[in-house]
Amino acid sequence: MRRLFYVIGIVAVVVVAVIAVGIGVVAYKGNALDTESRAFVDNAVSAIAGTWTKQQLLERATPELREKTKPQELTALFDTLSRLGPLVEYEGATGQATMSYMTGSGGGISASYVAKARFRNGGASFRIGLVKRDDQWMINSFYVDLVPPEQPGRRI
Repeated sequence: MRRLFYVIGIVAVVVVAVIAVGIGVVAYKGNALDTESRAFVDNAVSAIAGTWTKQQLLERATPELREKTKPQELTALFDTLSRLGPLVEYEGATGQATMSYMTGSGGGISASYVAKARFRNGGASFRIGLVKRDDQWMINSFYVDLVPPEQPGRRI
């Protein structure tokens, strides 16, 4: 009986150790994914909003996003966004990467960020969804919410 408790104790310690190492690896990898995905978003927003050319978005987009985006809608969007004028200040992105695993379909890495920027004629908030495929980040969703410019002397 004593030997049974000894074996159960050893198995429990091994299981706890494996779980602890797994949590450590996931936390380390998660921090690295957050860092690299945030850098990708910062670079992408600066490139896209710096020139307001749709090609900058398309070069970073997933095949699915390119496929579902109609060229005339994208042109109209970028024509509207270009009215914001030149980029004055990029305020950075907030968000995080997520690792997931589903039995049968495998794992995936995605990220979701909100980035803010000020332009000569107003501001914008970018909501960006990313996926990582073949060790490369790609934009899977891209939304821009316009923020009207502050009017001098008027505070809410």
